[in-house]
Amino acid sequence: MPSQLEKLNNEKVLNYLGYNCCRISNLYMNIMKKMAKMLLFRFLALCLSIMVSGSSSVGSDSKSLLTCSKFHFEEKVLEKLVRLEYNMEITEEKMNKWEVKLESLFSKIDEQMKRWEDTFLSKLVKMDKAVNETDTFVESVRDIQLQEQSRINDLYHESVDHFKNRSQNESEMYGQQINSMLESMSSKIDEVGIAEKRIGNSMELMQHTLQQDQGRFNQSFEHFLENTKIQSKKTINELFAKQQKVAVTACTSSGQTFPDGVVRFANVKFHVGIDNLDTFKSSGIFVCEIPGLYYISAHIYTTTKGGAFYVTKNSFHIANSASDSNDVYSTNPISAVVELELKDTLYVNAGHFIRATYSCLSIMKVI
Repeated sequence: MPSQLEKLNNEKVLNYLGYNCCRISNLYMNIMKKMAKMLLFRFLALCLSIMVSGSSSVGSDSKSLLTCSKFHFEEKVLEKLVRLEYNMEITEEKMNKWEVKLESLFSKIDEQMKRWEDTFLSKLVKMDKAVNETDTFVESVRDIQLQEQSRINDLYHESVDHFKNRSQNESEMYGQQINSMLESMSSKIDEVGIAEKRIGNSMELMQHTLQQDQGRFNQSFEHFLENTKIQSKKTINELFAKQQKVAVTACTSSGQTFPDGVVRFANVKFHVGIDNLDTFKSSGIFVCEIPGLYYISAHIYTTTKGGAFYVTKNSFHIANSASDSNDVYSTNPISAVVELELKDTLYVNAGHFIRATYSCLSIMKVI
């Protein structure tokens, strides 16, 4: 007896084969209809062309009738019939070729259908074999499971009965011991609870202390980092300032007496490392931008007798000198070494006439 799966597969194969056969037959019928229509259309066209040529020859004027004989007309008709037969032979050859091609195509289709049928049958056989093996395996597994389940149930019932009997026998013997043990265990549990509470309180206290120590450590560490950053920045700035060059050499641009006593050396000959050069040229005051040890040297050219002039730092005289006592022009030097901080001022004071070009000032950062 074939199984239900085998019946279902056979029905699917038969339906598939029947569907393909119907498609092939419909294709063949459509091809034959198209060929018949084409031949009929060509035959009608040929007949119509013969009729038109005949009617045109019969309906021509009298002059053409005199020149066209009956023999000539029959010859034309025969020529057209010969051409028609030749065209029919060519069409017949084409039809024969199409028949050969269709036969080869049908043979290929039959072979392919046979191969498909064999493949489907082999697969169906394999599927039936697999289904049978699966059913056998499932049945064997089911039997083994039932046997194992029954064995486990028997063992469970035996164990339960044995435990009940043993419990009943030993419950009286060990009842007092169990009660005493339970009492001692309850007391010990109470002691453990009290100890756990003490430990919890100690842990909370330790955690609170640890958090306080951690906060103090974080604050001190942040303070240390901030101080380190400030000190490092200060050290770097000092090193950078020590390595940076600062110098200027300038002379007076015109001979005059300066009303405020500050000699203005507006004609700058050389400068390096000075950003506020315009302020220096207009006011005559050198403003320290980079702290360090500076050397200042000036030469005052004048005819004033005993005219005093000074090197001034932040409105305080740090070096002084005076002009020669002669009436002729003389060059009078003055110099000093001074340590300047940021924004300290340094300039030359002179209350008498200063001649231009020959009066110059040089300031240089030494360290």
